[in-house]
Amino acid sequence: MLAVAAAVIAAGVIGYVLLEKRPGYGAYYGIAKLTGAGLDIGPVDFKTLRRRTSPNDALVCAAGHCPNATSDREAPTYDMPPQDLLARLTKVALDEPRTHALYCGADCDLIARFVQYSRIMRYPDTIDVAVFPMGEGQSSVAIYSRSLVGHGDFGVNRARVERWLTALEHAT
Repeated sequence: MLAVAAAVIAAGVIGYVLLEKRPGYGAYYGIAKLTGAGLDIGPVDFKTLRRRTSPNDALVCAAGHCPNATSDREAPTYDMPPQDLLARLTKVALDEPRTHALYCGADCDLIARFVQYSRIMRYPDTIDVAVFPMGEGQSSVAIYSRSLVGHGDFGVNRARVERWLTALEHAT
């Protein structure tokens, strides 16, 4: 039994050393390449978004902006234009450790995309953000955070979304 465990550990170490690595992705790049998994889950369209069946995502959405998905809670309305809200939320996101901006496409004035890596295993979570005008000088937000690896996330995505909303309320 000990020999089998040693062989499995040795195979894992050798595999890790041989995997192709990329800055920002670490060994996960090689794992994704070997398994055919994507490094980026892809952008979200909040109008057509459907939540996963696995418990490794979190969604906060402005009222009426995610009609096909149940939010974990409704996003508040902020007394600022959408571009200012997005700039403030981008700062909150990028102030967190191991968080990087992803390419957002053509609508970068109303959406942002981020990846944040877990501390020890460096598993990537993708976070999509959209801001919506809610009246003159007001706006709200949708944040969808989801894990790329695994079935469960021990509440990490939900805690992240809550942490970002709290930081957003206290940002200046």
